[in-house]
Amino acid sequence: DATANPHRTTTHNPTSGHSAPFERLCSPAMKKEAIKLCLKNLNRLSRTAPVPEFCRKTVKPGIVHLGVGGFHRSHQAVYTDRCLQKDPAFGICGVGLVPGDKKMKDALAEQDNLYTLVTKNRDSTEVEIIGSIVDYLYAGDGNASTEVVQRLASLDTRIVSLTVTEKAYMIDDSTGNLDFSHPLIVHDLEHPENPKTPVGYVVAGLRQRMKRGLDAFTVLSCDNLPMNGELTKRVVLQFAECVDREDGRLVQWIKNNTSFPSTMVDRITPATTEADIEYLRKGFSIEDKWPVCAEEYTQWVIEDDFPLGRPDWEDFGALMVKDVKPYELMKLHLLNGSHSALAYLSYLKGHHSVHTAMEDEDISGFVKNYMECVTPTVPSVPGIDLAAYKLTLRERFSNPNVSDQVSRLCEDGSKKMQSFIRGALEELLEKGKPTKHVAGAVAGFIRHSRGVDEFGQAIEVKDPRAEELRAAAERVHSEGKAKDFLAEFLSEDIASSSRFNREVDEFLSVLDQEGGAEQVLKSLR
Repeated sequence: DATANPHRTTTHNPTSGHSAPFERLCSPAMKKEAIKLCLKNLNRLSRTAPVPEFCRKTVKPGIVHLGVGGFHRSHQAVYTDRCLQKDPAFGICGVGLVPGDKKMKDALAEQDNLYTLVTKNRDSTEVEIIGSIVDYLYAGDGNASTEVVQRLASLDTRIVSLTVTEKAYMIDDSTGNLDFSHPLIVHDLEHPENPKTPVGYVVAGLRQRMKRGLDAFTVLSCDNLPMNGELTKRVVLQFAECVDREDGRLVQWIKNNTSFPSTMVDRITPATTEADIEYLRKGFSIEDKWPVCAEEYTQWVIEDDFPLGRPDWEDFGALMVKDVKPYELMKLHLLNGSHSALAYLSYLKGHHSVHTAMEDEDISGFVKNYMECVTPTVPSVPGIDLAAYKLTLRERFSNPNVSDQVSRLCEDGSKKMQSFIRGALEELLEKGKPTKHVAGAVAGFIRHSRGVDEFGQAIEVKDPRAEELRAAAERVHSEGKAKDFLAEFLSEDIASSSRFNREVDEFLSVLDQEGGAEQVLKSLR
């Protein structure tokens, strides 16, 4: 475990939920008044949970992080927290870019930017207080964009990292390039010094550093995207080229001075619930407005290219490598692809949480076979036993203490199919390998996209292309052919495979019947 900490406070859970720990921890002998999480209370809180051992007053914000959500706080911020006692130059200044980030800003402000990490193992729960975020700027209302750009241009800033989700890179799916027609990109090109998008902020910060004669910071994408460093570099250069049409100095300076290492990140981090907040308050006497919950497993693979230095993340389990791609393909095809594969058929069968879906033998059998189906697309990965990795994935999916919602896995399917399914499928078709299990997953996606289940109940399709998906899926239903849908939402190469079309069409005909999801899953387990 890369975040292993022998000082974490642990509670053993004899059952998969919170009820048993609540009974034990809330017995009359153990009831205590909850202590508000903030800097002045750290000494008192240290009797309940481990607290940062470094002096926060000496920490400089060497990392500016765009998009402080649950995953950043359970992952990169935790690795960085471990490093700060040795090197205080790499604290984190978080930045909120959208209006929804105000809730995070308010929660962290009340707590001096401290928060609690709740690690949920299958049989125990561990808590500790994380202090690596030492400042937070909220630009979601447009009032702090200048302050954010100045922080990016600060001499202290050495790394600018991002977890903003794939949508915020403003990629045109049809070209793989920056979507210059997107209203927010149009705004940022018209107002480059007062941006709204992540790419706009990165370019504005680099532009200021060039003007001041400072070295470029490292741009570190930690989003769940294939070769995220290469993608980030591409959109940054494309945006900079439009900003800098006169002499091209900025583009050339970025090319010559800025590194964009790719990363592979992994830690299941479900959304924090009111029950989690209450559990922390009653079970550990910690009053935290917004703790973050995560599984124990964590992985971070990073291309080691940091001209201005970095924390010693490898001392706490991160892998610093020359080439992230094998690890990236392993995760995209086996973890992310399997998540998307199980999501739609599980939803159509009536499951709401991932761990209960995995208790269904039809689904767990399908997931195992799906992983075997796509394994030929995974290259040799240094230091990884693929059989053990796949088994670990299925165990993680089955962990009732960090069970994700099936509906959340179904979100943004049009983008996830492109990122997690398409590459593996195209390679399987090219090699002439079996594709039946991928066809079942794609059929589930198409059927879910219609926005109504077999009983006529509405399905909320959360996707930036929801209306297009619904219309295309209805055409598939009326025509009985998925070819046009496959061409629009996967690729022309996939749509040109008569074998794959036949497999998808056959599964869709079954899914239109009562109990169709169960029939499809039984045929694939």
